[in-house]
Amino acid sequence: MFRIGKENSSPRWHLYLDAFESAYGIKVNPKTFFDDYKDIEKFKKLYYFKEKSPFLHFQAKFNLIIALVQFHDKEITEVTKDIIVSHALNEVSYAEYRLMFAKEETKDVFFQKLMAACEGMIEGESLAKKNGFPMEAKLVMSIHRDLNFEKHYDWMKNWMEKESIIKDYLVGIDFCHIEEGFPPKDKKVFFENLLKDNKAENSTALSILYHVGESFRDKTPFSASRWVLESAKNGAHRLGHALAVGVAPDMFLSEERTESLSERLDQLELELENYDSIGEFGPYFSKKEIDKERKTLLNADPSHTVRMLMDSEKIQFLNTFQNYCLANIAKTNAIIESCPSSNHYIGMLENLSDHPIPRFYDHKIKLTIGSDDPGLFHTNLREEYDLALESGISEKSLEEIREQSFRYKSTLLSGRESVDLFPSSVN
Repeated sequence: MFRIGKENSSPRWHLYLDAFESAYGIKVNPKTFFDDYKDIEKFKKLYYFKEKSPFLHFQAKFNLIIALVQFHDKEITEVTKDIIVSHALNEVSYAEYRLMFAKEETKDVFFQKLMAACEGMIEGESLAKKNGFPMEAKLVMSIHRDLNFEKHYDWMKNWMEKESIIKDYLVGIDFCHIEEGFPPKDKKVFFENLLKDNKAENSTALSILYHVGESFRDKTPFSASRWVLESAKNGAHRLGHALAVGVAPDMFLSEERTESLSERLDQLELELENYDSIGEFGPYFSKKEIDKERKTLLNADPSHTVRMLMDSEKIQFLNTFQNYCLANIAKTNAIIESCPSSNHYIGMLENLSDHPIPRFYDHKIKLTIGSDDPGLFHTNLREEYDLALESGISEKSLEEIREQSFRYKSTLLSGRESVDLFPSSVN
């Protein structure tokens, strides 16, 4: 990162400086940056994210990457190749990498950069094989929740039909970044259309990866859990993090949460429609109470916000609702991607023992262990598995998760492949 940034004649400092100062109270001088932080240990403090802080703090450090990279074709190819070789040398045999371009990237530039990433994968796989560590790399394109996602999807589908390299390496799409303000219901029709496309032409089928339940300060944990369930029911193949539906309810005790009127009404509608089913998992609000609140809110000003104090009774009810959601997610084909370091820090878990991996496993949720952003979190996949053990899951169960994870490749989930090419004994 330091070398790439120093080679950049015009870093995009405006994307980094204010966000970093706002999050950390540190004013960085762009004119003297490469002298001030030429000591790599000092530079690491700007880059590595190993603290329990909200998502916006993580984003502030992530913005250093965006500021320093030139993000041209040669750089994309070089970095892609190096990362693949690095992972191969760490005995990773299969990996899916996420890449995101600007919201308003032109079609030509989007294509050139996409091709550059695919070419880097070819070079990385070839070099890894020469070093005696063959691995398979695939690409998942992250597209923006709020703008041009349908257009970018159409571009990529078209290119897959014309360019074999893109068809071979591009295996999925991903929605990441800020999730607050972008309810899963808004993507339901898009998901339906994509899944139809997959069935119509499975040779270019793409998986849906969807970050949800990772950051949810704008709503109650009830609604945040519902978002995870909705995403699974809407057809997302893998769910990024999904902490909201798995963390212990006690984590929210005494918090006051605020959410929009529409969000609260969506939650009440689900509770009324599924009241008996929810009640099978423990004590809950009375149906009369839910219906009364709903009728009151239907007559309220649309700008009205709803406050909820998470007292001991609501904590008990949240446990019931989470268990209901987990049971129903387990009935879908959705897989949860758990990333211990990322969840520990961004999720601000007190300890790794608070991580919901054991709870997910006990509820028969299909799971993978991931490293999220291994550069920023200064981690690797092996370390993430070690941290997963600290969450309280047994070595036997973790090994089962590892073996099963090869069944959750994007090409298998989307229907592009019908046979798992990776035996369970592969590391």
